[in-house]
Amino acid sequence: MDRNVPDKLYKFKSLNSEFDLGRIKDIIKKGFWCSKFLEFNDMNEGVYIGNHIPFNEKENYKICSFSARKALYSELVWGHYANGGKGVAIEIQVDNEKKYDIYTVTYTDNFQENLNIKKILTTKSTSWKYEDEYRLLTTKQGNEHSIGKITKIYIGTPYKSLQNYEKDIKIKLCSFINNVEKLKEFCKENYPQIEIEYFDFNNVGGKNEKS
Repeated sequence: MDRNVPDKLYKFKSLNSEFDLGRIKDIIKKGFWCSKFLEFNDMNEGVYIGNHIPFNEKENYKICSFSARKALYSELVWGHYANGGKGVAIEIQVDNEKKYDIYTVTYTDNFQENLNIKKILTTKSTSWKYEDEYRLLTTKQGNEHSIGKITKIYIGTPYKSLQNYEKDIKIKLCSFINNVEKLKEFCKENYPQIEIEYFDFNNVGGKNEKS
């Protein structure tokens, strides 16, 4: 594991549908889903001119992305990875006793040649820097893997500070709000050690950013 990996990492997920709720329950019960590099949203993922690592060798690795605490205060991260705030940020206490292959993502527009495969799979252009990303790389069997203990789930609070939230907006968010209640009940009954906290969106966008 990269020695620069923080003690706590975060995974952002949507919670706007029953499917989303099921995915989050699966994460809590089984671990985080790891994908092949071609399934990621970066169209240049793992592609570097001048590197000649065979495609099949890259395909041996499965990847799961996480962010550092700084991402909690990013409008872009909540917007892109937690469905415009209608989602959650899952906090994980990383188990440093186990030697997980977790690496800090490097952001650069000057890609070097002849990088090794792990460096290729953890290097992205500066367009993605807002993600403050860390990656688990694994060649183990299965797609669901843990990196530690889930300690807290932050619930998004979209539009809650607006004056007409209770009168007009809340009804439009009923699916999200219902799923939040179901998730809280699920954790209370099965995983009471996981803390649930509503995250104040007045703190995002650099207004109260913490590192």
